[in-house]
Amino acid sequence: MEAPSLGSSAVSSTTSEDVDEIFAEIIAAEWPKLTGRQTPWAQSFTVGDSAHGEKVVKLARRMKVRPMPWQTWSIEHIMAKDPDGTWTHPECCLIVPRQNGKSLILSLLVIYRMFVLGENIIFSAQQWETAKSLWKRTWNLVRSQPDLMAFHESHTCSQGRGTIVLTTGAQVVFTTRSPNAGRGLDVVDLTIYDEAYDLDLADLAALSPTQMAAKDPQKIYTSSAVNVDQHPNGMQLASVRARGQEREEGLFYAEWRSPDGSAMDDPESWRVGNPSYGVIQTEAKLGAEWRTFRKTEAGRKSFGCEYMGLGDWPTDGPEELPPVIDPDAWGDLRDLTAVATGASCLAVECEPIRDPAMRKSRRWTIGAAVRTATGKHVQIGYRGPGSPTEIAAKVAAAVAANDPVAVVLDDKSIAKDLLTKPLTDLEIEPEFVKSGQLSEATNGFLQAVDNQTLTHDGDPRVAPLLEHAQLRDVGQSGGAAWERLKNDDISPLIVLTNAAWGLDKFDVAADAPPPAPEHVPTSADSASGPGEGIDFMTANF
Repeated sequence: MEAPSLGSSAVSSTTSEDVDEIFAEIIAAEWPKLTGRQTPWAQSFTVGDSAHGEKVVKLARRMKVRPMPWQTWSIEHIMAKDPDGTWTHPECCLIVPRQNGKSLILSLLVIYRMFVLGENIIFSAQQWETAKSLWKRTWNLVRSQPDLMAFHESHTCSQGRGTIVLTTGAQVVFTTRSPNAGRGLDVVDLTIYDEAYDLDLADLAALSPTQMAAKDPQKIYTSSAVNVDQHPNGMQLASVRARGQEREEGLFYAEWRSPDGSAMDDPESWRVGNPSYGVIQTEAKLGAEWRTFRKTEAGRKSFGCEYMGLGDWPTDGPEELPPVIDPDAWGDLRDLTAVATGASCLAVECEPIRDPAMRKSRRWTIGAAVRTATGKHVQIGYRGPGSPTEIAAKVAAAVAANDPVAVVLDDKSIAKDLLTKPLTDLEIEPEFVKSGQLSEATNGFLQAVDNQTLTHDGDPRVAPLLEHAQLRDVGQSGGAAWERLKNDDISPLIVLTNAAWGLDKFDVAADAPPPAPEHVPTSADSASGPGEGIDFMTANF
């Protein structure tokens, strides 16, 4: 495949020869050992005001850090602004072979955007060691500067999460990707997805509500190339890359790699594919790696991918299933004027995390279903961390305020294991949705949506889940229930489903509902927007 050309109507008219000449002058003056090709194999960008990028580099030099030309170039394009003051590129994608210095780019961006722009930032990686390493690099740069430390309020690094918090309120979180990656942040201005070769839809959906609240959000994807044999979740990065090669407006894309047909053991091919060759990557280092990897076909392929950028990119992603609940139909059920006319039911669920190290940060969800003139109204009352004792106390407060017909837990959930005793200690006997009742609960919820006998308050924490949540088969009779996927916390959806089921099951004053016919899912073209909730749950959460 040939590299996309450098020029287009939306791209700078500067030629590659002009750029190489400028880089050559800088290299001769500051980086005499740097021989790697500084210009990307492929790139696409729109020209914007580079003032912020230049200030990032100036700040770096004050911290005794000298970005290489390719790093400076990348920073200036990521930080480009339009005349209206918004980011020229709401999305940015850097694909660079391993061990070339992209982490320095990210540390400098984080520091400038926290201290100068006052932003909230999340850096996520697939591996905690990667996130911890960038936290350490960033923190070491910050603490070396007294003028930056004057704004320092706190910093932490433990249990898979590192933070730096400023007195201005700006902060950065370094974490592994998970449903609770954005906990504690209502607004995220910048999201960085490092190791983006392993990134799925659930990872993107986990942070979408926090970025929706930002005035001018930006996403940055950084990664080495995808090896389809080793990276089953490489399709998301492949999709961004394809959009970059199609020159999608608003996307900055730059990829460094060796040319097609390069010999794996050729130092010249190594030089062309690694922009930091001669300084970080060297012939001696890559030669040693090649001798290790060359022994097997899989090893040779891995070397080409990781150290030369010769990826094996997926061309077709998994078949996209339509949403189980049409987002437009869900949006039509938003009702801020609903009035309770009868009984209520509570349900509680928590993240399916059994790692003791994450115990204190596990998120819980408490929700309710309330009888109304049109059927049922569902609402999330609390979503956040807490010990089982603390959550039981919140449930008890809601019970005292609302006198619900039941408090419902999933019989197979961690919530049952952790919460049953604290609830019974408070004289609250929970009811359980047993395995044989999962299909009844789920199908009843879906049918109520189809029949428009269920309303909600437009909670923005629910709509993103409906975009990708799917069903799984349960039992022997073809029943279905919500499917829990890795790194995908759909607790709010399960809570609303179980609360609606419990209201029908235990509200003896209501007429018994007829058996629910099978739900037929429909597809959707767009997602419903967030709304403002009304509060049926009068407990002080």
